[in-house]
Amino acid sequence: MGSPPILEMNSVEIADSRLSGHGSVRGVEWSVAAGECWVVAGVQGSGVSAFLETAAGLRPATSGMLQLFGSPVMALHGDTVSKIRERVGFLFSGSGRLFGSLTAIENITLPLRYHCGLSMEAAVEEVRPLMEWLELQSVAGAAPSRLGRGMRLRVALARALALRPKLLVLDDPVAGLDSGQIRWWRSIVTSLSTGVPWLNGLPATVIVGTEVLRPFLSVGHRFALIDRGAFKLLGDSGGVLALAEEPVREVLGEAF
Repeated sequence: MGSPPILEMNSVEIADSRLSGHGSVRGVEWSVAAGECWVVAGVQGSGVSAFLETAAGLRPATSGMLQLFGSPVMALHGDTVSKIRERVGFLFSGSGRLFGSLTAIENITLPLRYHCGLSMEAAVEEVRPLMEWLELQSVAGAAPSRLGRGMRLRVALARALALRPKLLVLDDPVAGLDSGQIRWWRSIVTSLSTGVPWLNGLPATVIVGTEVLRPFLSVGHRFALIDRGAFKLLGDSGGVLALAEEPVREVLGEAF
């Protein structure tokens, strides 16, 4: 018998007052297997951020069943649900929600110090290979306010990866970035999907939220769209390009 899905949603509804004109994403049926890279698209206000936060176990679903690593999240409490959430890395949209009072390295090592009880010195040594891979050594002592948005997002990515998560969720990592930075993110997601030393060489399970699909067409394995409160499976990249519906064309964006 095969392993259970990393993430599974059955009849899930996600309510959010920020969703433009709809208020919820309804009737979500979705399963994410280990090692898959999913790209979930939606225009601004469609509910992608709320959807991803629910998928990661950070906000409760209004109804339905959400399972992470084979366990129903809504039925768990206390240390049990905390342990499940530790296996999920989350990159918040914008500038990653770094703590402004902490330096870059203090932000990155925070999960190790908080969840694992490591000293600052031990945590810094632990994340050294991660810092080198993401090219962050030169900004380790900088405050987030001294960094450009692209570098702040890299620091936030390192923080999300610090505990070597089994599921990595990236909320709109390329919004507002230039073409060079977008190429960097495509390369990173591709590497994660292939397998990197930081994650013991195993392919990561990755979910990317985005307002524009095209930069990730060559990266994602499967694609989905949130449109007017509905969650729609689009298939692989070939299936996306073959669809002529206006909502799909809207999130494809310009040629990249």
